Amino acid sequence: MAIHISLRLAWHNDGWNGHICKDPKCNIYCIGQHSYPGTSILENRDIDLELQSAGKHCSKCKFIPPCSFSINAFGDKPVMAAATPPAWFNDDTQVKNWEMSPATASVWDYEDMYGDDVLNKGDSSQTYNYDKRLEKAKEYYSSLKLNETLIFYYSNYSNPFSEDENKNYIIVGVSRLKTVGEIMYYEGTSQKNRDKYAGGFVWQMPITSHYPDEGFKIPYHLYMENPEILKGMITIPENSRNFKYATRAISDDDALILIEQLLATVNYLININDKSENWVIRKIWLESLLGELWKNRGVYPGFPSVLQTINFTQAIPHFKKETLQGQEITSFNHIIDFLENDNIKCEFCSITEKESINIKRQWKLKSKEQRQLLRDIIPLFDISREQIEKILADDREKNGIIFSLNEIINNPYILSEQYIGDGPDDFISFNKIDNGLLPSPELGVTLKTDKDSPERFRALVVNKLKQENKHSFLGADKILSDINFKMDMLPEWKTHHFSIQYFEVDEKILSESLVIRTKMRENIFI
Repeated sequence: MAIHISLRLAWHNDGWNGHICKDPKCNIYCIGQHSYPGTSILENRDIDLELQSAGKHCSKCKFIPPCSFSINAFGDKPVMAAATPPAWFNDDTQVKNWEMSPATASVWDYEDMYGDDVLNKGDSSQTYNYDKRLEKAKEYYSSLKLNETLIFYYSNYSNPFSEDENKNYIIVGVSRLKTVGEIMYYEGTSQKNRDKYAGGFVWQMPITSHYPDEGFKIPYHLYMENPEILKGMITIPENSRNFKYATRAISDDDALILIEQLLATVNYLININDKSENWVIRKIWLESLLGELWKNRGVYPGFPSVLQTINFTQAIPHFKKETLQGQEITSFNHIIDFLENDNIKCEFCSITEKESINIKRQWKLKSKEQRQLLRDIIPLFDISREQIEKILADDREKNGIIFSLNEIINNPYILSEQYIGDGPDDFISFNKIDNGLLPSPELGVTLKTDKDSPERFRALVVNKLKQENKHSFLGADKILSDINFKMDMLPEWKTHHFSIQYFEVDEKILSESLVIRTKMRENIFI
């Protein structure tokens, strides 16, 4: 089970190639409040220096640009980067300079820097414990796997395709992790600040990829004067939760969804005959990733969350270990057998007899429908313990679910249609449910639905309407066109071409979640 990451880049008008932008004044996005890191480029930019070196490789410049953390993400030569010490150090700490290898960008795990687990407790006047912050950062970067972890590069809202009323994260490229740098420290820091701030570590980590041998960047910069072509290659992640806080861990399941999106982008670039990369080779690489990710994802990515939900966490290490050894299904069945049979002892993890009795009792205290969901349905999906608990709750309508548990058992797509989380990170996508019900045939399990089932068709329609933010209804022809475009980009076992007749044949099940205008059947709305 690999851990993949997102990595935020400040916008660059020429493709993060290690050069100063050819027209620096035109790049108004790198100085936006959602750039990386924050408004640092705005505060430190010297536009006159950039104009004097416009288009030059940074190694030929007499200064280090403030976008140095991002500028060489897809570059082919080393560049220098620089980090200015925090103003509150208020000592003789020096600016930290370091060399950025080709295909390198520096980023920081900001989310872990502000969690409750790094707060100082007691009478300390300092809000955060920097020793704990440093440990959290080390944990994050040490969890990445060289030559396995995928890096999804993105630009935050400060990009040319984001508007005030319609903010978008934009995927700008993907590659494979080659190396992770080491924690860096400022020099000249006073002993007081070293003691206070865990040695005075720099909040930047160089991440080097295997680009150009693996991966690619989307050539937005080549088509900025051609909005029609540009429109077809804009890649907005379906699930924005993975693209926050500069970098975030991404599961195999979510990586699968992103790779399918990027396959659509590459197919488009092949169709327009773009020559910036060998897109046929890039497509073959992406397709190879699908097989790899499906193998890593497995059949039951949600089972650890189920075990957390029923407070049987002792079984999680065993399940993960067996999964890595290709025994996922066998391990799953052993654990379920243990839960449901009084005569079976727990031979796969170390628990006492008392713990065993209590675990089985808690399982039996679940209703029949809850047990069936936890056993047969929810393990198929990469969702969290918190989401599972909301789905099982008697007051699940608080999170938008108005159907019964039995109805969810019969049609798990309901989760993608109705689930409303407690925040923007709390989200269950269509693709997440679709992956569980239509897994790769290489996993050797039976598909849980037909690819043209009425439940799947309805979920696709609902998913499309959820993405619409300008109109209360859409024409059926438009919906079908977008759905079939999405279908064309999926692997063969998930692909199907839907026709207008589906609206008539499946009207009964569609009407359970949608309102259909029968006088103008081309118009359908929620």
